Amino acid sequence: MQRLVIGLLGWACIALGLVSAQGVVPGKVFDRFITIWLENRDYADVSIDNSIADLKRHGILLTRYYAQTHPSQPNYLAAIAGEYFGLNHDDWVRLPENVTTLVDLLEDKGISWAGFFEDIPSPGYMGNHSDGSTGTDGWDYVRKHNPFVTYDSITNNGERLLRLDSFNVFQRAFAAKEVPQYVFMTPNMMNDGHNTTLDFATKWSHKFLQPLLADKAFDERTLIALTYDESESYDKPNHIVTLLLGSAIPPALKGTKDNTLYTHYSMLSTLQANWGLHNLGRYDVGANVFKFVADRVGYTGNKDPENLLAINNSVSYPGLLNDDPSVRLPIPAPNLKLVGAGGLGILPAIAATWSKDETRQTPYDGSGRVCDGERNPPIYNKVAGGPP
Repeated sequence: MQRLVIGLLGWACIALGLVSAQGVVPGKVFDRFITIWLENRDYADVSIDNSIADLKRHGILLTRYYAQTHPSQPNYLAAIAGEYFGLNHDDWVRLPENVTTLVDLLEDKGISWAGFFEDIPSPGYMGNHSDGSTGTDGWDYVRKHNPFVTYDSITNNGERLLRLDSFNVFQRAFAAKEVPQYVFMTPNMMNDGHNTTLDFATKWSHKFLQPLLADKAFDERTLIALTYDESESYDKPNHIVTLLLGSAIPPALKGTKDNTLYTHYSMLSTLQANWGLHNLGRYDVGANVFKFVADRVGYTGNKDPENLLAINNSVSYPGLLNDDPSVRLPIPAPNLKLVGAGGLGILPAIAATWSKDETRQTPYDGSGRVCDGERNPPIYNKVAGGPP
């Protein structure tokens, strides 16, 4: 038993891909990206909160940032895969191995990554929920806030699965200056505001972020995105607060606002632009890049979608994961022809998987059009040929 425990710990250390062992892959604007997710609050309420107001002095407030749909889980899935596959609920779901994610893009470039989830009971835990540190009657860790465990392309790979770990492991990595270059973090159900209040979650965020925002907290340029998964109100177009923070923010931009339109897909396009990544061939292509990054790298593709005034991204469109059988559809093929914000085509491994389907149709056209389940459903077209 002791040998087994030691072995698992060794695998966990290898899998985490700590910066000191793997080396840093420099980005054009930032060398590390940390995103921290809170729960279910409207932009109008969060933007005037006192704790958020203080954090705004240190970064850029994105004033037109929108979630993809309701409820929580599809937004998490979308943020790492460029698609939510029609999901309109928070129940247990699973996607097959041919659905790739940001993880594939990062590993292709040798960029270390990890997911850290407060009160997850063990590395790579795949259960639906677990008690944790709060001592309440509610669950502390929940699967629906951990997007990685939905994808077989991650869970069928033991090394990848062990990169999903606890906040305690993050704190040890931070103290040792070994935080991976891409980090996805979700607090427990108390600290993210799901089971508490706006004020509770923003005060927690303010306290948690102070060490990360301190001078020389990281040796590398670090960009931190504090965001919400979705708005609280379903009768509004899912407008949420996102703050960009960290040492990668130019001093002249601290305390400013960015009025460009963004969605959770913009995290993917921004990462692609920064590290010159391939794309996933889905809605990651065409999503606006964070403006201060776009300006630095010379990306000129930012624009409002042509269907902006008709968007109602509070309703999920049809897809495989929808709980209404009448609107379920097969997983769409990625568009092998698209060129992303990183200036590259689709990841070759994705092309190899999907190019065998000569009759494929895809809704992904790279236009930045925002789809919803009411007035803007995905439009499928056949795309001939292979990658560009």
